[in-house]
Amino acid sequence: MDWKKTGKKIWKRTWQISLILFCTLLVLEVAYRYQWIDFFKTEYKALNKNIHSNQPNVLVFGDSFTAYPNGYVAHFREAHPKINVINCSMPGSGPYEMELIASRRISDHPPKGIIYQMYVGNDLTDINPPVNWSELSFARNCYWSVKPYFEIFGLFSRRMKGMQSDFDRKKLKQDEAPFSTRLYSPRTKMMIQAEPDYVNQSIGLKGDMKEAMTEAKESIAYLRELVPKSVPIYIVVIPHFSQVTKEYNKNYEQLSGHKSSMKVNHNFIRTISKIKGVEVLNPMRYFRAMESEGKQLYFNNDPHLNETGQEVLFDFLSEHTKELWQ
Repeated sequence: MDWKKTGKKIWKRTWQISLILFCTLLVLEVAYRYQWIDFFKTEYKALNKNIHSNQPNVLVFGDSFTAYPNGYVAHFREAHPKINVINCSMPGSGPYEMELIASRRISDHPPKGIIYQMYVGNDLTDINPPVNWSELSFARNCYWSVKPYFEIFGLFSRRMKGMQSDFDRKKLKQDEAPFSTRLYSPRTKMMIQAEPDYVNQSIGLKGDMKEAMTEAKESIAYLRELVPKSVPIYIVVIPHFSQVTKEYNKNYEQLSGHKSSMKVNHNFIRTISKIKGVEVLNPMRYFRAMESEGKQLYFNNDPHLNETGQEVLFDFLSEHTKELWQ
């Protein structure tokens, strides 16, 4: 066997396949960024079963907090059956994904109002992930390093996990078990491993998070441009659980996270509030009041709101978005 000739053939074939795969990835990335097709149709169909063409629309954008099956969107639908509450959320998404789908959803369902749910915990780290080569796996660091350049990888990741991965019964049962550093959300522990101070950096807009907020603001400004000024846009910012009570904060420290600032009016909120034409809603004080009354709003082993928390969020939003439901 001529090993030299065989080696050249293998190298040539490998180079050709790599080039084809790279070109395919580029085409997919361009198609994704310009949404030539509806890449989020699966989520949209799963979350919106009964839409009536003769009813006014309220569009709700967000991540897994909003995609939660029995969450605040479901409560709005039950309370206001004569209004289409269009759930445009996507688990694991952030401001960039909202910007990608906003034009299509608004064109399909011209809204009388919009609610956009943001999350202090990871909206900015989704834009600028906390790469840490000394603490995280090689694969994770590679993924986070290339994701800002190839956003389609975020879609691949969501598809691999499955839309309902955050909501399956086994996981929810584990989340409701007594707090345990062993049982707690692996993703949260991974984020802490990458950057123990990531929550404070996010709420304080420190380091890379300041640059990430600039991109987030641009996405929100784009949303504002898509609808007439008469259409109200409410932005509700969900606090990280460690910001809400001292008990939650202590649990977060047990996970090796740095103690979180418990400021109500922090830089994240103040910066979003400066965007013209939007009203920012901060439920932190309301959450704290409900927790003081004995209502546990967050899961024990996951940073998401539980069903009680979703009901409390619905009550808060109902009070502050009355004009949408008239």
